[in-house]
Amino acid sequence: MLLDVSRAMRQPGEPIPFEHRDEIPPQEILGETVTFDDVVLRGHFSGAEDNLRLWGTLTCTAHGHCAGCLKPVDYAVEVPFDENFVRMTRFNQQEETPDGEERWMYEGSKVELSHLSMTLAVLDLPIRFVCGDDCPALAALPSEENYSANACQKDMPDQHPFSALQQLLTKDQEV
Repeated sequence: MLLDVSRAMRQPGEPIPFEHRDEIPPQEILGETVTFDDVVLRGHFSGAEDNLRLWGTLTCTAHGHCAGCLKPVDYAVEVPFDENFVRMTRFNQQEETPDGEERWMYEGSKVELSHLSMTLAVLDLPIRFVCGDDCPALAALPSEENYSANACQKDMPDQHPFSALQQLLTKDQEV
């Protein structure tokens, strides 16, 4: 979906409020399909020469499944953004700067925000969805207090990958 930014061209440097509704297609993330509803970008934009700045907040609801019990889970996404767009001309048609940094581009008086919306929403998602602290599947997992992977290496010298080397060094200090 396109956002009309023609007012920014007519009023350079003037912050102009906007509300933009967008759609994010279902995304395959770590083997799970995550869907998004009610994607809204709210904020301001302003232009100066060939640069356009958009800032505000993206909100939406992501739908996935609990990593423990597989119940449907809704996750409220609310992420601030502050992005600069560069007007595409025949001189700067590359989407990367000479130093390899990506940049957002736009043509004419309209800006495509779908990729920005998808990027912001996906990067704000948790690593795994959980239905809550009372999830029966997650409650059955060992607690972090009892989990040996968090134990100190000095407390369990024979449990780490270099334990044989550690034993050689302690037996023969001259090595």
